Amino acid sequence: MYPEYCVAQRQQPYPLHKITQSYNPVVQNEPRPRQPNENPKDYMITAYTSINHVIDISPTSSIYRLDPFAKYLCCWTNTVGSEEVSAIQERTKWKHPNLVSFLFFEEQSDKFSQSKQLKIFYEYLPLDIKQLIEKRSKTQEYVPEEEIWKMISGLCEAFIFLQKRGITHSALTLESVYFDEEYLLYRIQDVSPFRARAPHLFENQYKSPESGGNLRVNRFKQDVFGLGMIILSLCLLKNCDYLFETGSISVIQLNDCLDQLRSLYPGRVDQTLKKMLLIDFNQRPDWLEMQQLLGNLKDMQFTNLDLGLSNKSSILNSSFQLQQQQQQQQQVYKAYDQLTLSQENREISNNNNKFTSSINNNTTIKTTSTDSVDQKLINLNKRIQETLSKSLNKNIR
Repeated sequence: MYPEYCVAQRQQPYPLHKITQSYNPVVQNEPRPRQPNENPKDYMITAYTSINHVIDISPTSSIYRLDPFAKYLCCWTNTVGSEEVSAIQERTKWKHPNLVSFLFFEEQSDKFSQSKQLKIFYEYLPLDIKQLIEKRSKTQEYVPEEEIWKMISGLCEAFIFLQKRGITHSALTLESVYFDEEYLLYRIQDVSPFRARAPHLFENQYKSPESGGNLRVNRFKQDVFGLGMIILSLCLLKNCDYLFETGSISVIQLNDCLDQLRSLYPGRVDQTLKKMLLIDFNQRPDWLEMQQLLGNLKDMQFTNLDLGLSNKSSILNSSFQLQQQQQQQQQVYKAYDQLTLSQENREISNNNNKFTSSINNNTTIKTTSTDSVDQKLINLNKRIQETLSKSLNKNIR
């Protein structure tokens, strides 16, 4: 979501004053010792010695680094009301691995003012799903099935956490879901405290079919559909905006995408996304119902397909089903040919063995006969030599 920060930027020491947080409000001269089994992230956030400005990424957003650790935070500066302050303060107490946490904030306005200007610090995650798709699509490096399943289960747990508190997200985009490379987690950020101040920002990128109608919609189910489309985009390594070119979703194109998904991730991923992307919102589950669905599909057996680069173009071709059938037929023909060839080879081998045996027998006979003739010649030669010797002796005498 944010451009790459430049670590070579001049660092500006940032003094901490009225920090309100659920962590350690005291800045140490040196990092405290790490406790046994303490989460590394929690340790860095509570044991830093200073917080230094790195770079501004917008008029209201900046990147800071916790020294002496290589831990980066994002700071958002804005004017908020007292209710929003309470909501933000409550969220600093939340701890969920798949939620981007508000860590602490600083009040910069007068304490008696109804509206307060806050510097809100939260975890900085530079890699969002849009960037991840662009990165992987260059080499057609599809995400492994196990990782997609962790994404589904992890993000659903975060949304279940929010639904139990009556909170919907309603701002799901390819740029608002992140991949945490440090902890290998997919994460979202709850920005609901700012819904009243900027309602135009609270709109899912992929609107569910019932959005905008006069129906009494379930916003949790709308989020289920929105997240399902984001995960589908990552699975196929392409932005699915083209499904909504006419203003509403094209059911035919959606079904084509689901067919491609089934060829890539058959089993639990395919089954889960089909449920999340049901057109009829009455049949589509909310997050609490998704929890039961994931429990049933967790140990579902699935077929691992080879997602090597050489297979991607054929799998994602518009005629991929026909190609798969042709490939299967070729495999059958190949197996049949190999079987036939094996039988022929065995027959040829047997004939060769018989022929070789026959040759060996004939050779043995010929060898025996030859040996007999040679011995007669040797004996004859001996007798000739003896006769010549005797004749020579007589002449000498």
